[in-house]
Amino acid sequence: MNINNEFVRLINNEPLVLAVSPLSDFLWDDFVRDARPIVKYIEDRYNIRQLSRFGKELFDFLYNGGQVTTVISFDEAEAYFRAKQNGENVAFPKGYKPENSFWVNLFVQVCESPVWPRLVALSVGDQFTAGNNAVNVLNELSEVIEAQIEQGSLDAETLASAGQQLQDIREQFMEAKKEGDNAKAAELRQKGKELGQQIEQTLQQAGEAIQPQVDKAVDRAHQAAKDTQEAMAQLAGSEAGKGVALNDVDQKRKLARKLSNNPSLKALVRKLGALRQAWADRKRARKSQASYSDIVGAKFSDEVIKAFPAEVALAATEQGRALFALKYSQKTLLTKDYEAKIKELDKGPVVLYIDISGSMAGESELWSKAIAYVVAEECLKQNRAMHIHLFDTVIQKSIHLDKDRANNERLLDFVLGWTTKGGTSFCSVIDHALTKINFVEKADILMITDGNAEVSDPFIRRLNAFKQDNGVQWNSFCIGKQARVLKEFSDYVHTVEPSDNPGSAELFQDVLL
Repeated sequence: MNINNEFVRLINNEPLVLAVSPLSDFLWDDFVRDARPIVKYIEDRYNIRQLSRFGKELFDFLYNGGQVTTVISFDEAEAYFRAKQNGENVAFPKGYKPENSFWVNLFVQVCESPVWPRLVALSVGDQFTAGNNAVNVLNELSEVIEAQIEQGSLDAETLASAGQQLQDIREQFMEAKKEGDNAKAAELRQKGKELGQQIEQTLQQAGEAIQPQVDKAVDRAHQAAKDTQEAMAQLAGSEAGKGVALNDVDQKRKLARKLSNNPSLKALVRKLGALRQAWADRKRARKSQASYSDIVGAKFSDEVIKAFPAEVALAATEQGRALFALKYSQKTLLTKDYEAKIKELDKGPVVLYIDISGSMAGESELWSKAIAYVVAEECLKQNRAMHIHLFDTVIQKSIHLDKDRANNERLLDFVLGWTTKGGTSFCSVIDHALTKINFVEKADILMITDGNAEVSDPFIRRLNAFKQDNGVQWNSFCIGKQARVLKEFSDYVHTVEPSDNPGSAELFQDVLL
């Protein structure tokens, strides 16, 4: 058997279980075209096209939190299947097609999986998350179906093409009725009934056999969704205006790929999450220094979940759908605006010098990257510019983040790109601060290092005079106990332990807040 990995196909099949809403139909197609998710389709002598439609219906259920239109009532379907298992001769429920019995049974099993409600809770109202989770479930179920085919408990040809055979008979039946050929119509009716019973029996047996595998498949998809959500929240933040812009599908897709393909980034995510939590816990434990007030207004954007009802209603009509698609693509949907105002703190930029000498490799490097990101987030909320400079014996790399930036997206690639090497020179840092940076009043200089390097008296005198003349404060964070020289030119020297997240957060908050 050949397994073919490819992009999700946009095929407008007939409904299997759900009559997908116009809005979900639009959002699913938009998600597929934008995110281009890879799914596993099973191909050999057959092509199970229903998988594409099943994925769209999963998305509809996830995005709408179960508030969906079913082709057949789940309760009636469950009662019907139970009666058939008991050998009872019962009529088809309204809307039921025997060729779809496998998919109906599979959907019911998915919805009855213990973790399915939690997966729905993660997805409701979020186009990207619902789409990503639908694809994860689709891939997991595709593997379950593949295993059943290989074991011989599921007939692939029946699953892939039986529906077309029945549809051909139905069309022939309607044509015979139209021509008044009642004898032929009766013959076709009986033929269709027998074929339907045969198909249903084959697919029903296969559906019953995969119940344990379905539960495990949904559980794996739920775990993947949780891991991705937690990692993205830790790395990019979940609040507007900080981290990576998580309400943008393209940014989410890029970030999700980085998370899945970069082991060092995963380690950074764990460290960043711990530091963020420690930072947040300490801020909650004391009176906030920023005053927030909610302002509800209106703005133009593509955030469907925040759109006013009149905008969403456009997608429900054939005429309005095109206009909705245009407004969505141009980010001109009228949406609700929740904006937090932050009290002006009247502080200058933060200049962060980070030691990347060879001795900083390992936990110290990971910690310095994470703290740089957390500090950048705090500066963003305080409307402060930030300048990060990496040094060993010279200044190696720099990044400048304006105070009016929308987020810290540029910082992510910068953080991932730096490596540790070389020796340590404090003189190069001081010279850079004195000659290369145009400081404004109330700027803060922070330096992270673990080394002990000598600094000549002229440099120290020049720096001290500069700080006094410009109202600049220099804080050094020393990993270890090699702090003697730092005390000669720093206003404050803080000894830090990279594994102590609460303590590290407290030291930096004292400087910035």
